[in-house]
Amino acid sequence: MDLIKKLFSRRWVGGTILVFVAIGLFVRLGIWQLDRLEQRRAENAVLQVVLDSPPLDLAEPLPDAPEALENRLATVTGRYDFAHEWVLLLQTWQGRPGVQLVTPLMIEGSETAVLVNRGWVPQADYDEGAFDQYRVESGVVQIEGYLALSQPSRGEGNEAAGSELYRIEIPAIQAALPYELLPVFLVESPGEDVELNPPLRAAREVDLSEGPHLGYAVQWFIFSLLTGGLYLVFVRRSERERPSSPKNES
Repeated sequence: MDLIKKLFSRRWVGGTILVFVAIGLFVRLGIWQLDRLEQRRAENAVLQVVLDSPPLDLAEPLPDAPEALENRLATVTGRYDFAHEWVLLLQTWQGRPGVQLVTPLMIEGSETAVLVNRGWVPQADYDEGAFDQYRVESGVVQIEGYLALSQPSRGEGNEAAGSELYRIEIPAIQAALPYELLPVFLVESPGEDVELNPPLRAAREVDLSEGPHLGYAVQWFIFSLLTGGLYLVFVRRSERERPSSPKNES
């Protein structure tokens, strides 16, 4: 009780207030991290439902808003429109420079197309314009992959030159095509066999971890305890070492 009185004495009241403010801030940051953890868990639960869902047939009407289709497995049958193929610049594969081929596929039985990211090819082929070797699928094909959302503009412009892109921004690509595109694009999945020749495709990667939020929350709570505890020790030690005075501070 005597220590509590000293904490609010004229000598220590300013420091005590500052310590309380710091403790309150640390506790609030810890609670905020716990809230982020709950949000992450809720997002993971929604994502898990998507991952467990059967593949969509893109010839059928999309059942949900585009935002709910991200990472959803899908299949589509149709013909590639190589005349309107796009090149996604500045792409790497295991440290090697290159580009990715983005080609509209006219959905069979429909007047709508879907953009398909067909995979990575070396920079040398892009520089030489040697893309004909990757356009052998001239007939009806069935493509399997996962859906991805249109990539938002960053404000510096998307089109580099002609059919070259820095990101797959569907509205910008739609403006250059004579037919309608789906609001999502399909990232083609790799085949069952090991791919040795381009276009090279990566398997879908999904992060279902809870992130660092719990660890950060524990750290902030520890900081709050240490701040309060060390301040009490400091005040007690200072009062013990202080020369006795005939008058008590209040």
